[in-house]
Amino acid sequence: MSNETSATVRNNNSPELSVRPAAQKKKKKKKSKKSATKDGSGAGPGQLQTDSTTDAERPSVLCISRNKHWKYISSYHGPWLQLPLELLESLLVLNLDPGTMSAPDAQFPSLAPAQPIGASSQRLSNPRLPRSCELDRGFRALSDATPPDSPGGTFTSLPPPLAPNPPPSAFPFSIPGKPTPPPIDPGVFRSVTTIRRLIDEAAELSVRASSGLSAAALGSMRNGGTGGPWASAHALGLDGACNVGGGRNVAMSAMRIHRLRALAVQKLAAAYKADEIASSVMVMQGGSVFDDIAERVLKHDPNDVDARYVHFFHEKIPSRANRQLAESTTTQVLDELIAANPQRLEYYRTRGIVHCFRDEYMPAIKDFTHALKEARSIRKGRTAHRNVALPTDSRGKNGRKKKGPNKTHGQAPPNGTSASADGSTAEGGEPLLHASVLPDAPDPIEPQLLFLRGAAYLQQAVHLIESAILKLEGVSKTVAGIDGAELRLCYLVNGQYGGVESGNPDGPLGKSDGPKACAYRRILAEASFRTEIDGYLRKCIRDHERFLAHFDSIEGPSPVPTMDSPAELARRVELAFLLTEIARPGQSNSTPRSTVLDPTLPIIFTTYHPLIVESYFNILICQLMLAEFPTLLRTFTKTAVIVDGLEGYPIFLPPRSMAQAEFIEVLERLAVGWKVGTQPHSGMRAAIVASRLAIEAPPRPASTATFEEMSTSIDTDPTIPIASSSSSKGTTSPLSYTPGRDTPPSLNGQSSLDLADALDCIRMLLVPVAARQKEHAEKAAAEKVSSGNKKKSLNINIPLHGPRVEIILAWLAAVHLVELESIA
Repeated sequence: MSNETSATVRNNNSPELSVRPAAQKKKKKKKSKKSATKDGSGAGPGQLQTDSTTDAERPSVLCISRNKHWKYISSYHGPWLQLPLELLESLLVLNLDPGTMSAPDAQFPSLAPAQPIGASSQRLSNPRLPRSCELDRGFRALSDATPPDSPGGTFTSLPPPLAPNPPPSAFPFSIPGKPTPPPIDPGVFRSVTTIRRLIDEAAELSVRASSGLSAAALGSMRNGGTGGPWASAHALGLDGACNVGGGRNVAMSAMRIHRLRALAVQKLAAAYKADEIASSVMVMQGGSVFDDIAERVLKHDPNDVDARYVHFFHEKIPSRANRQLAESTTTQVLDELIAANPQRLEYYRTRGIVHCFRDEYMPAIKDFTHALKEARSIRKGRTAHRNVALPTDSRGKNGRKKKGPNKTHGQAPPNGTSASADGSTAEGGEPLLHASVLPDAPDPIEPQLLFLRGAAYLQQAVHLIESAILKLEGVSKTVAGIDGAELRLCYLVNGQYGGVESGNPDGPLGKSDGPKACAYRRILAEASFRTEIDGYLRKCIRDHERFLAHFDSIEGPSPVPTMDSPAELARRVELAFLLTEIARPGQSNSTPRSTVLDPTLPIIFTTYHPLIVESYFNILICQLMLAEFPTLLRTFTKTAVIVDGLEGYPIFLPPRSMAQAEFIEVLERLAVGWKVGTQPHSGMRAAIVASRLAIEAPPRPASTATFEEMSTSIDTDPTIPIASSSSSKGTTSPLSYTPGRDTPPSLNGQSSLDLADALDCIRMLLVPVAARQKEHAEKAAAEKVSSGNKKKSLNINIPLHGPRVEIILAWLAAVHLVELESIA
C-alpha cells in the first residue's frame, strides 16, 4: 500500500470532511517535543496541521461525492444491493419467463401443513391482507441481506392443496391470447444485475490494487474466513499457494497496480453508463473503496475517457445547498467527453441532469431530446437489420402469410377455447412473450430519457413561476439562500408582500381582492405567461404518459358494479386519499390497510419500475396546476389503486417519491388554508336533501314544480352551501346547475357551468382531506389529555416535500382559485 499522507478525515460509510492544510514552514533545526507541541508544528504523521487564523477565516466545509447528490436515488434502494449475484440472476430469469405469472391453474405439491411463519405465508393464503410491514420497513434493513418478509420459511408453511372448486383469486389474470407483463421491468432488472456484477468486480480489482493480493489469494482469504478449505492454511500463515505471509512477500509492480485500477475504472464507467442512479446507490454501499481510484488513473493518463467520466461522479464537492452544488458542478468535462465521443448517448443524459442541477432546464431538455431521437433511431435500425437477417419462414413465395399448423377442423380444443385469428397464441400452449422481453424492446435509456425530460418540463414551469414571484417580492434567490437552506416562499421575511401564507382560511395569498393577491395575479395570470406555463405542463404530461406506456397493466373486473354518481365518485376519491396517505413517504401512519380496502375498487397489476410512482404523481401535479379537476379526480383514483398494487419485492423497496409527498402536502395546505374548497359538494348536498325529503314529506310524482321547489328550498336554506350544484361531466344529479343564476364571467373565458363543475370536483378532493386532518387533531388532543403530564417520546418527522409546494400554492391562488371563488 502507498504511504501517501492525506489531509482528508475518512470514515468507512460516512461523508468525508476535507480541510485544506496550511503550508508547512521549513524547519532549520529540530525543536523539542514541548516547544513543538506549543506552537502546533509537531503534529504526528497522519494528523492535520492547520493554522488557527486560517481556520477562523475559512471554516471547514463538509464535502461528499457528487453522485450522492443525484436525484431519485431513494427510489433504487432494495435487497438487490445485498443479494448474492447468482440469486439475482436467477430472479432475472424468472422475471423474464412468462410462465411465472401466467399459470392460473398451477398448484403447489401437497406439503405437511405447518404454522405460518411471518407475514409472507399469511399473504400467500390471503393476498388482500395488509402489507404494513413491507411499507414500513424503509431503509432500516439495508445492511441486512435478508429482507423483513424473507421467503426463507415459505416452502414449509404453504397452505394445503386447493379445493376442487377454489374461490376466485384476487390477482387479475391476463386476457387469453395476450401476453402477461413481467412483474418488474426487464430493462431496469437487467441494468441492476449488470451493475451489481460490474461494481463487485471493480471493488475486487480496487482492493487487489491497494493490498497487492492476487485474485487467488484474495479468494482464498474470503473462503478461509468463513471456514473454507483454506482455513487451516491461513491459520498456519500460508496463502493458497503455500507461501508464507499470505502472499505479501512479493511486491506488485506499479504498472500492474495501474492496470488493475484502469480495469476497475472501465467497469465503473460501464455501470454508470447503464444507469447512473442505480450505480450511485451501489457505489455508496462500497464505502471508500472507490474514492480516489479514478483520480489515480488520471495521474498516469489524463486523457482516459472512462476515468474522467467516473471521476466526475466521485469528485468531492461542498454539500450545503443546491446553490453550492450548482457552483461546484459545471458541464466542462461532459462537453469535452461529448465532443470526443458524440455517439455515447449516456454523456448527453448526464449533462442534461447537470443542467437541471444548475436550473438550466432548456439546455437539459435539448440534451434529453437529442439522446431520445438517437436512441429511437438506433432501435429502429437494429429492428430493420434483424428483420432482414432472419429468414421469413412464415411467408410463402409470393410474400403471403402461410397458415399455421394448428387447424381445428371443426373440433373444439380441449380447453374449450381456440387460438386467435392473428395467431397471437403460442404453439403447444406455451405462454406468449411480452413485448418488453423481446429483442426489439426499447433500451432502458429510452424510458429514462422520457422521464427526465418530463421532469425537466415541470421544473422549467416551476422555475419560471418562482423567478416571477421573487422579482415581484424584490428578493434575490442567491442572497436568501446564503446560509445553505433552501429558499421557500412562505419564509420571505424581507419580501415586499410577504410571500405565501400558511393556515389563512382566505387562501394562500389572503383575500382574493387583497393587495397581495392582486399583485400576484397581475404577474402570473398574464395571458402570454400563463400560456407558456400551460404548454410546459402539458408537455410534461405527454412525456410521463409515454414513459408509463412502457409498462403494461392487467386490470381485473370490479367485484361490485357501481353507479357513476357524484356520491359514488366522492366515495372513491375518499378511499383513494386514504390509500395514498397510508403509503405516504416520510410519515408513519397507524391506519390499517384492511380498513381502507373496498370491494368496489378494481384490482390492477402493473409492471414495477423505481420511477413509476414519481411519474404518476408528476402527472397529478400538472393536472392540479392546469385546474383540470374533473380529469384529476379520475386520474387520482386510478393512481391510488395502481400505486397500492405496485410491488418491487424482492428487488426494490417501496420508493420515497418526492412528487407524492408534495401533492399530498398541497392538498393538506388547501384544506387548511382555503375555506371555500372544504364546503360540502354536490354528493353531500344530494344526500342531505334526500334525507330531508324522506323525513318531512312522502314521495310525490316527479314534476317540474317539484324540482323548482327543491332548488328554492336549497337556495334559501343557510345551512346548505350553494357554491356548486353540478356533478361531474357525463353524470346526472338531483341537484343540477341553474343557468339563470347570477354568476360573473370567468377570467379565462370559461363558462360558469364549467367553473361550477370544477369547484364541485375540487371540493370532492379536499373534503376528505379536511375530515382526515380533523380526525388527527382530535386523536392528538385525546392522547394529550389521557397522558397527562407524562413525557411523550419525541417523534421526529422530517418533511419530504421541497419548496415546490409553496410555488404551486401561489400559482393556484393567483390564477385558478380566484376564478372558482367568483361563483362561490
